[in-house]
This record gives sequence, C-alpha cells and structure tokens, in this order.
Amino acid sequence: MNESSNTPKPQARYALYFAPEQNSPWWQAGCQWLGRDPASATALPQPALSNVTAAEFHQLTSDARRYGFHATLKAPFKLAEGYTHTQLDAALRDFCRQQHSLTIPAPRVDWMGNFLALRPHGDVSAIHRLAMDCVSNFDYFRAPLSAADIARRQRHPLSDRQMQLLQRWGYPYTEEEFRFHMTLTDALHEPVQAEAICQAAQNFFTIDAPLQLNGLALFTESAPGAPFQLLQRYAFGAANDITTATLNEMKSQS
Repeated sequence: MNESSNTPKPQARYALYFAPEQNSPWWQAGCQWLGRDPASATALPQPALSNVTAAEFHQLTSDARRYGFHATLKAPFKLAEGYTHTQLDAALRDFCRQQHSLTIPAPRVDWMGNFLALRPHGDVSAIHRLAMDCVSNFDYFRAPLSAADIARRQRHPLSDRQMQLLQRWGYPYTEEEFRFHMTLTDALHEPVQAEAICQAAQNFFTIDAPLQLNGLALFTESAPGAPFQLLQRYAFGAANDITTATLNEMKSQS
C-alpha cells in the first residue's frame, strides 16, 4: 500500500486514546488546563491558580501536556514489521463501526497515587471491556518491546503481575490492572502545593454536561519525547465514515 505524505514516520509511536469530541466542554477544559490542544498543536493559556505560580503550574503539568488530554485505551506502540498506517486506519474504521457510545459515569477529579486525574465513579465495566478489546484486537500491530523499553518501564516498581502484563501486552496496566483516567498533573510531592492544585482542578472541572465516549482517537508521537498529536478521530457506529471524512477534509483545507 502507498502511504500518504502526511503519514507518521517509521519511528513514530501510535496510541489509541479516548479524547472528548472537539466541541465538548470537557475537551476544551482539558486542553486549557494542560495548556495545549493536541489536535491543532497549539499552546493555550493555562488557568491562573491561587498559591501556585504560572511557572510552577506549567512545570507540574509538563508530562501530562506532552501526552495531551486523553484516557489511554491502548498504550503507545511502534508498528510491527510488515504493517502500515493505512492498514491500522482500516482496522480502526472496522472496529469502531461495531462499537456503541458509552457515558462515563460521574467524572470528577481524584488522586491516582501522587498525581491528579479525571476519573469515573460508578459502573465502569463496559469501559473496561472496551479498553481490553482495544488492547487485544490491535496487538498484532504492535512491535515487540525492546530491552530499552522494558528497562524504562522498570524504573517504576512493578508487581510480578504487572511484569507479566508488560511482557504480554507491552503495557503493565491492562486487564485487571486497568484504571480509566484522564491525567491532569505530573507527580505532586509538596503537600500545600498539591492541595491547592487539587482544589483548583475540582473547581475547574465542575462541568454540567455528560462525558461521552463516542469514539477512539489515534494519537502519534513523531519522535521520542515529541508532543503527542491527535492524528484522527474514529466515531462509533455508522457515523464513523462521516467523521473521519470530515476531519480529513478539514486537514486538507488547513
């Protein structure tokens, strides 16, 4: 197959994420909070926080900002030998045609260890099934982890079970270890600062609108350490072809 000129380069990594629709107040709030829109690759002014300087807030969201506002469904991976972006795109279209929209129950800001995230509160069984389907159905596209990849993961302590999952799926937080979340900060260690950011986040994400999981978003990292970009959205159901075609048209006009 011939790859288009805007296809990510071979060293790129792909990731299957949930990202709220572009007109969703959740997407707009998440991008503003992190200070970057990964769809347009534009920097955004972050909200002003009490007791935390703009420079401190910017630094304490740097890793989260690089990845963009999202929830991981299948973690970043390089394409396996013999597979192309075009084939991945076709597989995503087919997969998403068969999916149905989900409502993320009672999303609110909460702690995930030492960082803040937007998390659901309620029955997440359908979301977890979708995440595992993404992990398993697209795993043949994933190149095996290198020794350097495994070593990088081992910098953070992993349980024996998490090591098994890392070896099986290329990511330790799958199957029963999966927790749906949308990261809002990097690790926060200073208690007063952490409490100020937590309170600000809880106020900022008081949004009177449902958070709908209506499709998948394909993100790419063009080179190690580069900001992740939202390459394509794939709507669930029959709307899939309309959404992807519309996005391609918008990109061609930009």
